[in-house]
Amino acid sequence: MDEKNKPENFPEEEQPSALSDMLGALGFKPKAQRPGKQEDIRNKPERESVPDGESPLEQEVKASGWGQRAQPELPLEYTDVESEEISLYEELPVPKKKRRWLFPVIGIAAVIAMGVWFLLTREPEPPSPDVVASYNGKNITVEELNAFIAVENAKEREHIICPTHGYDHTKCTPDEECEAHPVHTLEGYREMVSRLATEQMIVSWAESSGITQRSDVRHGMSDLLNDAMVTQYISQLHEENVSPESISSWEVQKYYDNNQSAYAGKTLPEVENEIRRTLAAQKDEDFFTEYLDELKKTAGLQVNFDLLKVTQPTQAEIAAYYQTNQSDYETAPTAKFREIKFSGDNADTQATAASRKLRSGEAFDSVAASNGGASDGSIEKGTGPKVKENTLWQMKAGQVSDPIDNGDGSWSILELTGLSNSGVRPLSEVQEEITWKLLSEKTATEYETRKTETLFSIHSRRYTLGDFYTEFQELSPAYQRQFSSFEMKQQLLEQIIAQELLLEKSGDGSSTGEDHSMEELRIRYLAQILHQDEVDNQMEEPTEEEIRQFYEENQKDMVVPASLQLNLIWIDQGTNGEKKEDALAKARSAQDALNGGMDFATAARQYSEDSSAASNGGQISGSFHVEDLAKPLAQAIEPLAVGGISPIVEYNGGYYIVQVRERTEERQQSFEEVADTIKAHLQAQQHEQLEADMQKTLLERVDLVIFDKTLRRLVKEMEQGAAS
Repeated sequence: MDEKNKPENFPEEEQPSALSDMLGALGFKPKAQRPGKQEDIRNKPERESVPDGESPLEQEVKASGWGQRAQPELPLEYTDVESEEISLYEELPVPKKKRRWLFPVIGIAAVIAMGVWFLLTREPEPPSPDVVASYNGKNITVEELNAFIAVENAKEREHIICPTHGYDHTKCTPDEECEAHPVHTLEGYREMVSRLATEQMIVSWAESSGITQRSDVRHGMSDLLNDAMVTQYISQLHEENVSPESISSWEVQKYYDNNQSAYAGKTLPEVENEIRRTLAAQKDEDFFTEYLDELKKTAGLQVNFDLLKVTQPTQAEIAAYYQTNQSDYETAPTAKFREIKFSGDNADTQATAASRKLRSGEAFDSVAASNGGASDGSIEKGTGPKVKENTLWQMKAGQVSDPIDNGDGSWSILELTGLSNSGVRPLSEVQEEITWKLLSEKTATEYETRKTETLFSIHSRRYTLGDFYTEFQELSPAYQRQFSSFEMKQQLLEQIIAQELLLEKSGDGSSTGEDHSMEELRIRYLAQILHQDEVDNQMEEPTEEEIRQFYEENQKDMVVPASLQLNLIWIDQGTNGEKKEDALAKARSAQDALNGGMDFATAARQYSEDSSAASNGGQISGSFHVEDLAKPLAQAIEPLAVGGISPIVEYNGGYYIVQVRERTEERQQSFEEVADTIKAHLQAQQHEQLEADMQKTLLERVDLVIFDKTLRRLVKEMEQGAAS
């Protein structure tokens, strides 16, 4: 958009927002400028603020799910350009000039400045009074905008329900509160104009780039629209023929008369709704089957199910394939084991203690039970962590390993349950897999040979075996196997026939609103293809070198912060503090009991009003970071050692006494721990940049200019209409 055509009061970084919002609705989400990105500091009066103690990079890393301590704000270089220019000018000798030029020069400069300001800030003039916007040389008129708002039902969606008339807005008068629709504001009109232009922009892009001519896109769009039309039609049929409202009064009366014993003592009005639901449910069971049978008769349906048959692989063919491709079924040496895993800051200590118990004769199952249980695992040689492989292949079945450092902060103890040598899977084990592979090959060959033959016909519409195979190939591999037999393919074909019959019936009854909803569905599908082509297909996997470089550069931010596990005694002061004195007395009694040597769990059960008291002696599940706690509690807890008990703390309508059950110190995360997270973070950055590039291209291509002058007139006319 040209500078002179920018709407009034839209700063550079926000220009324009409505189109960006619409792109977001289609899945093209505008992204805020990333922290640390280069900026023109000369246009910034002061540094952009960040939360206290957080660097922009730290915010970004925190958003990826890593725990880390707050870091000091990164220093930024700032250059006061204006100050430097002034000081420079002050050092130059001032030339002597005649003063009579001073005022004319100032006057001319002022006139020029005012002219430039006017050209840059004046509102664009519409080419005619009824034009609300233009894009790519096309105009959007008031009539087109109002038609778009009407077909979008934007007015109805804005308020949903009227306090007086419910959902029936036909009874609402313009002066009612519910009729003050946000769509009839300058911002609302702007949004609708942008949506209308964006929809056309997507279609234009798809057509100009040949997307709409691609066979996969055309087929996918056809399936999408057909499914939507059939779904709409089924819903309409259900509403007209099977819903409780579709049951006639005569049917209700007849059912009531025939079931007097069931409704003894009840009048017809009392049970009418119940009868309608009963009759609708009865109709629902058989309606669509009978309806489809009738459609088949009237459509002159002819089906050749035999075309679906495929020659089944023989046992000899299966055996021959197995002999020829035995290398595909070779197995590597495999170790099967059970693993007790220890994690946390004291994982090595826990593993050492567990190992001592095992060496002293305690059973593996017993040690596992006291350490969270054991998990089953298996590793093919050459595919697992080296430290585990080196340990397992030196053991015998039934042996238990010493503690193993996994390199990611966790430790393990392994029990080897079995080792298997390399070999070849037997035919009996892979026969089903080979049968499916051979059947798939035969299906492709035979269906290709007969692809133009008619599988069924409805009136003049021929549906070939090739059409069926195209649909079949679009099924997931699991569904293809499920429908691979002749009987299951017949069922699939029956479903396709039903859809074709319903689609034919629904084709003549589309309303304008339904046509528009289909068009919007088409546009959204094209928008997804755009996103796939311009973003998803352009994504590249981050290399290990890039992941490791990010780790090295940001290692200080990848820290697991120190944490606490706490026990709690909490005493309520009452909703409005009416129990405050009694609560304080109770808290002091608890404190005295603890000072006298009472176990904290016992004191919690006796004094605490927290739900954790009775069940587990005041133990609060999970871990806490001191900086995340409320300030009064954090100040009381921070200096406590493990086992230490806080003084009474008054906070938020209650009295607290807290004991530190366990502390873990801050720990640097290893590369192995965070490699996957870094990879996801780098992929997200790449995805974001590709989306931003795509959006920039789209916004440049649309060249949208919205004429606020026309829109303000519409708003004014709407306000005048409501007031009259």
